[in-house]
Amino acid sequence: MPGYYPSHWPVECGGNRRQKAANGGLNARNATPEVTTVTNGRWNVMTVWRGPGELFLGGTMPAFTGPPPYGWLQRLDYRTLDVLSESPQLSCGEHVWCGAIAAHENGSIYKVNGSYLHRLDEHCGVLLERKLPVDQAHNGLLLLSDGTVVTKDLRLSGQGPSTITRLDPETLELVGAPLALPEGSMGRIASDLTDKGEYIYIPGIERVWRIRVEPDRLSMDDDWSPQYR
Repeated sequence: MPGYYPSHWPVECGGNRRQKAANGGLNARNATPEVTTVTNGRWNVMTVWRGPGELFLGGTMPAFTGPPPYGWLQRLDYRTLDVLSESPQLSCGEHVWCGAIAAHENGSIYKVNGSYLHRLDEHCGVLLERKLPVDQAHNGLLLLSDGTVVTKDLRLSGQGPSTITRLDPETLELVGAPLALPEGSMGRIASDLTDKGEYIYIPGIERVWRIRVEPDRLSMDDDWSPQYR
């Protein structure tokens, strides 16, 4: 979808529709498979690709006790899994959750971790840091067709409503007011770009909610909220 670096896998699940599919094939008919394994003692959450051969790994520290947790980003050698470069420790507001990463069309890697969003360069250097308006762990990160970044905080049943936040990719300033949802949301978010507009889909506690993407704000689609639980 528009907004991403021209890569076959720039975001979790391969794209905003979460089809977990990519163009091309393994060409493995006459190949001998090899497995390279690295144990680093960290919570390795996900990898994305930027340019050809540019593999990035994002994660957090699984620290529910002990020193404060932090997020991190690494660029790996995709053959050996050796670390080519690594970010400094990324603030997470002492929230322990997995977070997410995505490769933007502007070349930057965006990472949400706890209650912070970071913009990093191709060498894992921090370009910008933003404390999100909701002091809660976040577990959703997507890029919309205009390049803006959207993320959502994590709430379990009985913890109140979740909030979706939209940010400018260059400055990490807010684009419109954060939108409080009718319910809390544990699951991650998806989106789709159609001839009728662009929509964000969010699983709540009882229903799936659809959000309309407008130029300068997000709004609830009151005509679409199927119950699934």
